[in-house]
Amino acid sequence: MARSLERSVKFVRPGRYIMNMLLFILAVGAVIYYLSPWSPQPTPLLLDAFNANPALNGLILGVLAIGVIYNLRQAGVIAPAVRWVESFRESVDPARARMPRPPALISAMSKLLLDADTRSSRLSPESTRAILDSIGTRMDEGREMGRYLMNLLVFLGLLGTFWGLLETVNAVAATINGLAATNGPAEEAVSQLIANLKEPLSGMGTAFSSSLFGLGGSLVVGFLDLQAGQAQNRFYTDLEDWLAGMTETVRTTSRDGTKLAIEGDEEDIATAIYNLEAALAANTETQIKALAGQNAELKDEIRALNRTLIRVGGEE
Repeated sequence: MARSLERSVKFVRPGRYIMNMLLFILAVGAVIYYLSPWSPQPTPLLLDAFNANPALNGLILGVLAIGVIYNLRQAGVIAPAVRWVESFRESVDPARARMPRPPALISAMSKLLLDADTRSSRLSPESTRAILDSIGTRMDEGREMGRYLMNLLVFLGLLGTFWGLLETVNAVAATINGLAATNGPAEEAVSQLIANLKEPLSGMGTAFSSSLFGLGGSLVVGFLDLQAGQAQNRFYTDLEDWLAGMTETVRTTSRDGTKLAIEGDEEDIATAIYNLEAALAANTETQIKALAGQNAELKDEIRALNRTLIRVGGEE
């Protein structure tokens, strides 16, 4: 039954999740192209937003590019691990001499599997738990960087927002001071006001453009991180099911020193349970006999004490 469970597990490759990520990137690219000056209906919306603060917006787009590449890589590292596990499962060479080099994600698991295969034994529950914990920890460590990039994009967007608002406040203050110092006619004051409003509007452009790029980039990186996480979780689940077929279900020792090994077959489980029940029954019977002997000895001591008290009372 264990061997059939081991063979029945089919590992899902991450190609489906990577395809979802690429399709989403293409959809985002189509939207950007439609809002660009090179589309069939040209519009300078995104270009003007980028030019509001090229330095900060360029930094945001750079972080976005790093996040896209990193999440694609996080999903792609599953493929070498799946290939190694399949090679190990299908290999007929006892020495495993033609096995490919295990990837870093499953390096600890490969050592334990090869060691157990050399000894022609199965994995213990402790070894299986250690393998799953090691792989889960490495996956979580890898995904922390993706979450950081997503939060960094939001932070840069908010930073640009407050930067633009600060520029707007300073420009409005300068405009008011300029109007207060104007002593000319009303037409000249209005013309100067219109000219001075360019600075506050430029600050608002910085605020809204950085928020646009920051939040939009966070949306893209968040979706890619979701797909990469699903690919890793699916591999972890398949690996857990596969290792279940290579693990000893229970290994324990009875009180009388008899070692019980339950390999997972129904007959072995029934035999082990029967032996355990017999050992418990024998132990219980022994304790009952010992307790009965102690009660008999206690009764004899009580009778002897009563006879002694009666004898002492008669002498008095």
